[in-house]
Parts: sequence; structure tokens; C-alpha cells
Amino acid sequence: MKAVLFDLDGTLLPMNEDNFLRGYFGYLYKHMAPFGFEKDSFVKAVWAGTDAMRKNDGKTTCMEAFWKTFKACYPDKNIDEICKEFGVFYSTEFENTKAFCEPAYEGAQQIINEIKKRVGKVIVVANPVFPKNAMEARIRFAGIDPKSFDYITSYEESHFAKPNKNFIKEVLEKFNLKADEVVYFGNSEKEDGKVARDLNLKFFLTGNIVRDENNKEPFNEISFEDIVKTL
Repeated sequence: MKAVLFDLDGTLLPMNEDNFLRGYFGYLYKHMAPFGFEKDSFVKAVWAGTDAMRKNDGKTTCMEAFWKTFKACYPDKNIDEICKEFGVFYSTEFENTKAFCEPAYEGAQQIINEIKKRVGKVIVVANPVFPKNAMEARIRFAGIDPKSFDYITSYEESHFAKPNKNFIKEVLEKFNLKADEVVYFGNSEKEDGKVARDLNLKFFLTGNIVRDENNKEPFNEISFEDIVKTL
């Protein structure tokens, strides 16, 4: 075994996604409202950009896909200025969204430390719809030092997003990893499990599990606290 892959939301970081998104959009819009945005259209534009990242074909980074779509929603706005201000938000008020996550797993940092002792690389394969500083913030919400990981996916670097299997393939290729050298832990049957199955990766469901009603083949499940036992 050469690498362990971890999803972030609902896996490393316990959360109810609906609660988190409610808090996230509340703080984001509050920060951006002074730039002349109306709330409903602003939220729709952010979702449109997110959808563009999920459908990204690899020709651009997810960051470029997001801002191209967002700009199309607001052709009269100075997008460079807006992009910069988003960055300010993620470096400051985004920290407040921790209140909309669930408590971190007890001993999470120690578990990651033990995994690093046993396996060569530990990689966070979070859906790359956020910038790197927001990814690192949410890892801290989980009670883990972001420096514990060899790589953290982000919208600045990734060219695909979940549930596109090319997102995981890009990470495997970046580190020259073969399918039988990896174990993947995630909480979503569709976005994590199905992709792992398609790529022949060893996979375990863990955390706040999200079921896929169309899935006919059960995945192995494990508690976060018992992950080390699988390695």
C-alpha cells in the first residue's frame, strides 16, 4: 500500500451538508453584498459556477471554469475584483462556517499520524469546488493539521470534479499510483464509492454516509476510528 485517499466533507469532517451550505451562503453573501449583488441571483450564480466545475472537461482548471461561468452571470462586474474579494472571504469570515459543521472525531490527528506511519502518502481528495485556503480551513475544522497531508485537492489545481472519475485519475497520475496501491475512504456511495469501483480501487464507506438509491452492490463500511485496522 502506497497511499490513502480521504474525501473531506462528511468523511474527515463530520457534517450535515445542508446545514453547512446554509451557513456558508449566509456568510458569503453578507461579505459580498456591498458589491451590489442581489441575494437570490448571487446564490444562483455561485451554484451555476459550481455546476460548471462538476461538469468540467479537463481543458481548464475548475477555478477557471467557475469564474468563466460566474462572469457570464454578471458581465458588467469587475470579475478580477470580485475574485479577489472571494479570496478575502475565504481567508477571514469563512472560519465562521465551522459552527455549521459537527464536532470533529476524537483523536482525528492521531489517527492520521498513525496512517502516515504505515502508508507512504495520505491525500485529501475533496471535491475541488473550493480554493486551497478553504480546503485547509475545513481540515482544521476536523481537528487535523493540513500539513499532515501530502496533497489536498483544490479548484486552483484540479481539472475535473466529482463524480467524474477523471478527478481521481488525475490524482493517481500525479503521484504515479496504481489501483492496487491505494485505499480510498469516502462517505458517498455515488461520488466516492462508484468512482472507486470503476477504477478498481479498494474502498470503504465511512462518516456521514450518503446513500445512492440506484446502487445495487453494497460497499464495505467502517467507523472512522477503526480505519487504521484496515491498513
